[in-house]
Amino acid sequence: MLLPVTSEERIRQSGISPLHLAAQYNEDDILEVLIQAGYDVNAPLSPDQSRMYQDQRTTALYFAVSNGNEDVVEMLLEAGADPNQDKFNPLLVAVRQGNVQMVRLLLEHGANINAHMPNCQLMFPAVVLLCVRYPAMLKLLLDHGCHAPACFQCQYGANSHPPAKGLRKDDLGLARDKPCMQFCEAISAPSVGSWAGPIISLLLDYVGNVRLCAGLTRLLDSQPDWATVKDRTKGPPSLKQLCRLQIRQEAGLKGLGLLGTLPLPSRLIRYLRHDE
Repeated sequence: MLLPVTSEERIRQSGISPLHLAAQYNEDDILEVLIQAGYDVNAPLSPDQSRMYQDQRTTALYFAVSNGNEDVVEMLLEAGADPNQDKFNPLLVAVRQGNVQMVRLLLEHGANINAHMPNCQLMFPAVVLLCVRYPAMLKLLLDHGCHAPACFQCQYGANSHPPAKGLRKDDLGLARDKPCMQFCEAISAPSVGSWAGPIISLLLDYVGNVRLCAGLTRLLDSQPDWATVKDRTKGPPSLKQLCRLQIRQEAGLKGLGLLGTLPLPSRLIRYLRHDE
């Protein structure tokens, strides 16, 4: 009843689309009707409306991801919603929630897997910071092209590191100003340090020849069980590992999701997808 008598110009002047409200309040059926009526799934909130939210969200997709509503997220993405339009990427929200299915949906529709946090200067992909306690989620992201080598780049190298400020329990928030941080500093935080060995070992599966900085070395030396992780970096990587990395690099981020469609033996597909 309302659609035929609603002024699109008035909606634009209001600074918020009915799509935003439908997504915000999980009105799935209404959102579907609005999409069918031709409402723009990428219409942004006005700056005044956006500033009402701490994360400065702008899209209906962000509302849906924030609510954990997979059906609406899929509906919006299928209708052409851009997963990279918001200042704080919705993929980071889904990763922070630990929602694997939603992360897959966003990645399949082109979400930037190496997106940065707007108020947290990191020298490595932000998704790694958000899932250091969840190796399964991290592996999914690495399989889809998360830039693992950045986690081993350190300005101090083999030299001693200054005391790390680390992360407090609440430092995984969405909109707080934080200093520039390297991976070795982030993983040394007491709240996540107990996960360091398995996380570094997983990251090593997706890099070539790297040298551990003094910070990561000290961290691995703190647990006897992690000695084998450090040993992996003492020699050059195998030719098998280097070939896999080169092929994945040639495939590019978009091609990594299509590896399973290649006319290759299943064993080779598993090798390229780190499934073996």
